[in-house]
Amino acid sequence: WQKTIIREVFGVKRSDGLRRYRRVYLEVPRKNGKSTLVAGIALLLLLADREPWAEIYSAATDLAQARLVFTEAKRMVQSSPVLSAQVEVYQNSIVVPATNSVYEVLSADVPAKHGINAHGIIFDELHAQPNRDLWDVLTTSTGSRRQPLVVAISTAGHDRQSICWEQHEHAERVRKGTVEDDEFFGTIFGAKEKDDWQAESTWRRANPNLGVSLKFGYIKAECARAKETPAYQNIFRRLHLNQWTQQESRWLPMEA
Repeated sequence: WQKTIIREVFGVKRSDGLRRYRRVYLEVPRKNGKSTLVAGIALLLLLADREPWAEIYSAATDLAQARLVFTEAKRMVQSSPVLSAQVEVYQNSIVVPATNSVYEVLSADVPAKHGINAHGIIFDELHAQPNRDLWDVLTTSTGSRRQPLVVAISTAGHDRQSICWEQHEHAERVRKGTVEDDEFFGTIFGAKEKDDWQAESTWRRANPNLGVSLKFGYIKAECARAKETPAYQNIFRRLHLNQWTQQESRWLPMEA
């Protein structure tokens, strides 16, 4: 499933030879390897995209969350002699001296972001954004780049007025063909609204990395916990089945 995404995003070109897709929305349940996947994408944009003075940013609701993907990328660099020879690694940045390119972690302070000229943006856990301000500032900073790429990753949320729900709905409309957007690529892994959330088949359909990065025993135990504790049911369905819920948690099952 990861290969399919990479092939599509980086393999489909326009008539001028540049990438077709400029915006990617990836919605996958927790522990399915999202951060590792997009860390590799960030390094590709930094080192292999032939973009001089490239600026790549990891952003999220707070600095700690934004640093998660960056930390994955830093580990990849540090474990590779080939990559380590090309970059300088710092606490919150990776610098490529040969091209004057940089990959940095951003804090959530929106006003300070208006001066950037982003070639790549990795936006982590979009559902947690309190408003659309940071999203708008960062996505509009790519206008002068030849083939910028904004990659938003998230689990499902519960706020249907949020920027994440907006992207989720846009991805569904593009998939169904009701909206045309040739520069947008969206992939959503999750259970359908009427699926049995307690069924093993539902877990497998929603979690593409089940049995790899996500252990079967773990999700089975989490489901049992959700059965016993109604307040945890929405959390299980949102984080592990990627179902958008009406509330963050509930004290009583709807059928009861």
